[in-house]
Formats: sequence, C-alpha cells, structure tokens
Amino acid sequence: MKQFKSVLLPLGIMILAVVVCVVLSEWLLPLGAILLLLQLACAISALVGSRLSGIIAGFIGALSFNYFFTAPLYSFRINQLEDSINFIVFMLVSLLINEVAAYVRKQQRALEVATTQSSMLRSVSHDLRTPLSTIIGSVETINTYGDKLQESEKHALLQGVLAEGRRLYAYIENLLQATRIEHNALAVNLESVPLVKVVSSLETRVNNSRLTVENSASHQFVTLSESLFEQALYNVIENALKFSEHEVQLKVSDDENSVTFCVKDNGKGFSEAMLQKPFSLFQTEQPTDNGTKGIGLGLSVAKGIVEAHKGSISLQNSNAGGCVYIRLLKGHQHG
Repeated sequence: MKQFKSVLLPLGIMILAVVVCVVLSEWLLPLGAILLLLQLACAISALVGSRLSGIIAGFIGALSFNYFFTAPLYSFRINQLEDSINFIVFMLVSLLINEVAAYVRKQQRALEVATTQSSMLRSVSHDLRTPLSTIIGSVETINTYGDKLQESEKHALLQGVLAEGRRLYAYIENLLQATRIEHNALAVNLESVPLVKVVSSLETRVNNSRLTVENSASHQFVTLSESLFEQALYNVIENALKFSEHEVQLKVSDDENSVTFCVKDNGKGFSEAMLQKPFSLFQTEQPTDNGTKGIGLGLSVAKGIVEAHKGSISLQNSNAGGCVYIRLLKGHQHG
C-alpha cells in the first residue's frame, strides 16, 4: 500500500492527466490551459509521491506536452526556447513541490513526536504521582501516629502501600517496555514453559476475585519469554478489570498449531476509535479521572510483546463487553 502511494499513484495521476488533456484538446482546449493542467497534475504527483516518482512525473508531463501538443506533433523535438522553458518548468514544479511536501511531512512527524512526548509527560507526571502520594501519606501516618493506630488500621495502610507499590511498578515496567519496543530493543529469551505454570503465575500476580480462568489447554507447553508474556497478559487483564465492574474471564484454548488467550469483560466494550487504533501509545478508553485511569500503555506494550513472540493480538466487541484475543504458536508438546 505504501509503495502504491509513493510510486504507482503519482504516475497514475500523471498518465490520467495526459489522457484527459489529449481528449480535451480535441475540443480545441487552449494550449495554455493544457499546459496548466499538466503542470497541476505534475504538482499533485510530486505532492503525494516520493522524490523519484515526482521527477518521473515531471519527465512524463514535459515529454507528453512536447509530443502531443507542441509542433511538430507526435515527435520529441525541443528546437525552440519555449520548449526548453516548458521542460525546465515541469522539472522545477516537480522538485519544488516534492521538497515542500517532504518538509511538511517532516514537520508533521516532529509535531506528532512532540505531542506524544507532551502526552507522555502529562500522563506519567499524574499517574506516577498518585501512587507515590498514597505511599508517602500512608508511611507518614504510620510513622507519626503508629502508637495510636490499631493493628487493623496499620494493616490497612500497609496493604494500601503494597497495592500502590505494585501499581507503581506496573507503570514503570510498562514505560520501560514501551521504550524498548519503540527502539526495537526488546530482548526475548524464549524457553519451553508449561502453560499451566504461566496461567497460575498470572492468577497470583493479578490476585483479583473478579478474574475467572478457564484453561482447557493446561497440558500444553508454549515457547515464550515467561516474564514478558506474563506482562502482556497482565496488561490486558488489568485493562479489562479497570473498565468493567463485573467478572472478567480468561479463557485459554488450543488447536493443532496454536494456543489462544481470550480476555473478556462485561463492560461497555471498545469504542469505534479504539477499534480503529487499538494499540496507539497513550490512548485510553477512560474519559474521567477516577483513580484507576492508566497511562494508555498497557495494550500497546502487550501488542509489542505478543508480536515479538510472532503472535497476534486483536480486539472485538461482543454482545456484552469487549474481548481481547491473543494467539500464540505452540512450543514443544509433552506427554
């Protein structure tokens, strides 16, 4: 698709313009109008294509004008100053428009990077500050009023510190993984791991009564980086738990060639924007700040990890809630 846009599309525009001009010339369209139409097509071709396709489009436009519309007709002759000037103008239009388009695209990319960085700074500053504030506040309370607090109150404060510490760790881990994925530096050390171990470790890490697990492929072994793949599944499940107040299901099944992980919630499902760009960095479905909002990295990191394992991940809406499907090729089967 990218090759079509950068090469075939510009050339197609130029050829179509030549055909249109040939047809219109039969209706006694003025030569100046034909020249302007061809130069306009040349400019459009240079705008949507690469530098090479822009130059080729300029050549096509100049040669076509000389061949079809300049006396003597149907011959390539540049024997007048006007013909040379027209040829030079075609090439200049192509080169200048192409350079302008390249500059604009470069500025757009720079703006996208700046916007992403700004979004990252805002999100990180808020979402790292919240658990840190809770941890500091709880520790200060215990330190200041420890002798006046009941054991149940101390325990609750310490549980809050532990929960927020885990939340902070998850944020930082996702940031690190996102950075590695963006720079193609994600290290995947594959090993054959029993699937039942992966699922059991994941359940322990999530530690939420709303998560139910149905593993019909517990006898299987899969080839993966256990810690990384667990992070991917953890992100997907945590995302589902955030946006659904009801039960979240993890169903694990297998066929002859692959193992499929299906994480289903009973929330509102995915919006159309989310389905179109499901794994964009810093994109989150949460519209308000209720203390559970993430920084929009979870699914993006999950996608990077799954694809590093040569697997696939996709989102779908069901009758009630949304589903995230992760498909992974099998490793060695034992037993």
